[in-house]
Amino acid sequence: MDVQWGERSMVDVDGLGVHVERAGPTPADGPAVVGLHGFASGTFTWAGVAPAWASRWPVVAWDRPPFGRSERPVVHRGLDDPYGESAVLRQAEVVIQSTVPTHRVVLVGHSAGTVVATALTAARSVDVAGVVLIAPALDGAPPDLVRRLAALPGASVIGSSALRLAVRGAAPALRRMGRHRTPLLDATAAETARTLRRPGTAEGLWHLTATWTPPPPLESLEPLGVPTMVIGGSDDRISSPASTRVVAEQLDAELHVLDGVGHAAHEQDPAAVGELVSAFVARLDR
Repeated sequence: MDVQWGERSMVDVDGLGVHVERAGPTPADGPAVVGLHGFASGTFTWAGVAPAWASRWPVVAWDRPPFGRSERPVVHRGLDDPYGESAVLRQAEVVIQSTVPTHRVVLVGHSAGTVVATALTAARSVDVAGVVLIAPALDGAPPDLVRRLAALPGASVIGSSALRLAVRGAAPALRRMGRHRTPLLDATAAETARTLRRPGTAEGLWHLTATWTPPPPLESLEPLGVPTMVIGGSDDRISSPASTRVVAEQLDAELHVLDGVGHAAHEQDPAAVGELVSAFVARLDR
């Protein structure tokens, strides 16, 4: 199954090549839909929903390094950490300004992408009309053992090598979690495994683990200041229905929990998620 849904290009962000996929009317009025993928994913995660959205609005998504087809910068710590939050937000701002410069945007984040969506909204650096959080992982964390190992001297070389072997098998398995097995889910799992083999992925992943900062508790979340919708799955084993409800309550968000769906609702039930997001964007458009 083909997981390409739009025109692909590379956008230069301060010398880093970021892979972007875009579809939809040009020029167009109204908002643009911006997809922010989760861990070990990429623009391909939106293949089941982007075509429907693009029939009405511009749709854009990109691969956050170290995933997908984007370049993998050399890891280093400090204020100019290429994988730090400021770098991630800078990538988002440049891509949005390059692809949909005249539009307000509706941010649609999945899993770890919901962290980017909320941070980008809080930064006020782009004109955000609304936010959709799918399987929000706002309290996510690496496994405790991995975090302990990351703190040991010289752990980066060993850890990167271990991740290079482990993540390739684990990521497709994680993406298949849930009751609904679909051709789209199998196709995105295969694309995940392929892109994880790119040089620099394991090093980037280990760096993200070693520099991870515990997030504040979900109970400290506050409304984002824009219309917000949360979509979860009743069978989600990563972002539990209970935590998803807490996120929705704290953000004063509209909540939808889809029955029999796991962590990748937009891949397992793209029709339902596509319609929910379309209705949300249409209300903002009016």
